[in-house]
Amino acid sequence: MGWHRNCIGYEPDAKNVKTFTLLETILQMLCRTFQTSSHSGLIALGCAVFLMAADWSQADAQNAPATNAGWAAVEQGARQFVMDTYKLEAPLVSIQPMDSRIKMQTCNQDIVFDQPYGNKQSVRARCAQPVWQHFVMVQVKTGIGAQLASATQAQPQSQSVNKMVWVSSQSLKRGTVVQPGMFKSSEVNVAAQETRFVIDERELVNTELLRDLPANTPVKMQDLKASALVKRGQQVTVAVGGEGKGFLITVKAEAQQDGLLGEQIRLKNPESGRSLTAVVTGINMARGL
Repeated sequence: MGWHRNCIGYEPDAKNVKTFTLLETILQMLCRTFQTSSHSGLIALGCAVFLMAADWSQADAQNAPATNAGWAAVEQGARQFVMDTYKLEAPLVSIQPMDSRIKMQTCNQDIVFDQPYGNKQSVRARCAQPVWQHFVMVQVKTGIGAQLASATQAQPQSQSVNKMVWVSSQSLKRGTVVQPGMFKSSEVNVAAQETRFVIDERELVNTELLRDLPANTPVKMQDLKASALVKRGQQVTVAVGGEGKGFLITVKAEAQQDGLLGEQIRLKNPESGRSLTAVVTGINMARGL
């Protein structure tokens, strides 16, 4: 009896032939039972059951993860791209399964990954041979989940060593210009992978603090910034002349701008009103050009 296909108006997917064949057989039995009956509602019900089963089967197939060979390279490459771009650890990045309806061919060249539209939740994968591109959905753990994941990964690698570093010899406030005696060399126990502590005293010269430091706190490079040895409006001693010129004189001038060590700054002679340029050589000291 072929009329039931017109009733249903639906052809089974090739991937689910066995399932639809069984359902078709059941429906044929229902149709034979009721073909001479006036119970058209039951026949309609049988058709509806068949359609619902078809929809469920199709939905399961669509939601199943892709298993084709090309997906593995895309998944691994997309995860590595996100990790490298945003400096993330592997446990924080997960790739959403690919829709099984997508048939991805194996790329014969290196796959290129990018985020052309600034959307951090997706990564574009492109292949030149054969030519295709796919967008991969990405999830990144944040907040407490990220902290737990990072801690879990870091725990087995956690080691500490003793290092000679520079620590504050007193309590110091943010903005303090570092002076001799403010820090001392001390042996402390720190994480083996930590490399940001100041271990050379010369790194403290001509710097100022970016944060408060309690006494006996190891100082890190990010705690310091270059200090302005000359500040705008201050009186600066400018040396003019020097070796090879047969003379050396000094004059007082007013700084027209801040200056770090070795920087050129503009100054003004308060008596003559003339401007001059000099190189900062120390605290409120400069060498004329």
